Amino acid sequence: METTLDYPVPDEVQDEKMSSYNHAELQSHLAFLLRLSYRHQYSILTELDFSFASGKTRPDLCIIPKRKANWLTDEIIVEEVPITTIEILSPEQSLNSLTDRIYKKHFPAGVKSVWLVVPTVQTISVLLPDQQQLNFSAGTVLDPVTGIELELSEVFEG
Repeated sequence: METTLDYPVPDEVQDEKMSSYNHAELQSHLAFLLRLSYRHQYSILTELDFSFASGKTRPDLCIIPKRKANWLTDEIIVEEVPITTIEILSPEQSLNSLTDRIYKKHFPAGVKSVWLVVPTVQTISVLLPDQQQLNFSAGTVLDPVTGIELELSEVFEG
């Protein structure tokens, strides 16, 4: 069954096939773990369309300062810049295309840190605008911008 959307989806988002079981599983784990520990400090959002001066994008997750939802009005495309975005490499994406998007769209817009999650090797790299990378393959992932800490073993829990 094909669904049609009542709002425009950015071409660069529409053309990318990003869905897979592992991708969805990781996105769920991250959203749950982040919300469980940081829901009073941050809003944790999934698959939100952003329109930055640097271009339109839809990160897998994003972290913004805590804000209440207004159930009477909604935003289809958000212009507020997240503090952190999280991108999960999918089987049909190249690492270069994903890092290109991060460095050409996310950081120029003012995003302070980006988590790059690579499922096949169970790693998370926290990328910073100055091209510094903090790579985690075991232990605790620590984002120096937000202070968020997550156990890698819980993120990749089977």
